[in-house]
Amino acid sequence: MNAPAAWLKADLALIHGEDADARRAAVEAWKLERVDPEWEEFSLSVCSESAPWGEVVSALSEAGPMGVDRVVIVPQADHLLQKPKDLPAAVKGWLTSPPPGTHLLLVARNALSAGSGKPLGAKPFSDWMKEGRVLKVGVLEGEDIRAFVEQEALRLGLRCDEGVAALLAARIGGHPGLLRRTLEVVDLLAEDRRISSVLVAQATFRMAEQSAFAWSLAWQKGQVDRALEALRQALEDDPGGAPLLLLGQARREVDRVCNLSEAQGLKGAALSAAVGLGPRQDWLLAGYQRVFDKLRQEGVRRLLARICEADRDIKGQALGPIGTLTELTVGLCRAWAVR
Repeated sequence: MNAPAAWLKADLALIHGEDADARRAAVEAWKLERVDPEWEEFSLSVCSESAPWGEVVSALSEAGPMGVDRVVIVPQADHLLQKPKDLPAAVKGWLTSPPPGTHLLLVARNALSAGSGKPLGAKPFSDWMKEGRVLKVGVLEGEDIRAFVEQEALRLGLRCDEGVAALLAARIGGHPGLLRRTLEVVDLLAEDRRISSVLVAQATFRMAEQSAFAWSLAWQKGQVDRALEALRQALEDDPGGAPLLLLGQARREVDRVCNLSEAQGLKGAALSAAVGLGPRQDWLLAGYQRVFDKLRQEGVRRLLARICEADRDIKGQALGPIGTLTELTVGLCRAWAVR
């Protein structure tokens, strides 16, 4: 991916979206524009993944050696951007009128919204949007998916049969990373450098973990239509194994919300461990807290009971998993949807 010139030249910039490959490439390109390798150790600061605004401002306030510009990258800024109305006045000042010789890049791993009350809909980030300081590398939609598939296939020296791009889009969805990995698998299988529908079926059949990921990602965003489509695809690809795999994904997420409800009062690493998160996953806590604040104790218990009921149904006490998992999917979407 080639990042836009306006974004690369922005001294205050934001990148957001789920495409990790494109995100990493764009961050490196932005850094290359303004960091001299000989002075990188002294001029560049990379904040911790759970850095508060205080750490970011402190890093920006440090003086570079002999007039070298100060460059700060925040590799995990999602938690800093959740409530733009709560942005500290001092920080808002920095983000509006930074001192000369300072450069800041905020990296959000999830796609941000520009709606009312959302990060990209509030100042100063709404102004950043107009000025070309914001770059999105998130999930593709519609014709963009097919165009991406055709572009990546061309890069790999592959020829797509008619309808193949649409077939891949239907099976994999719009996540660029999954599409890119799938084409890399096809690249190994296509001896004649041609992608046929048969080859796509071979490469994508029983991609159970990816199907479960797409399903989980959709309902955690409250996207009912996408979650139900991902459910349908998962059950079509692996009717025997997918139901329990999907249920395991849901149980893990709901268990974490339950653990959070029992760990109130803990902080930092102790809270992350109690919830069931690793040392680099503490940025997920805000999402689980939002779900718990919405459902409260009784709502979480009801959701867990629904998962237990689905488990019994799938293991033999119902005619099939489709109705049970459909009902569970809708319930999960409602629980995780942002109000």
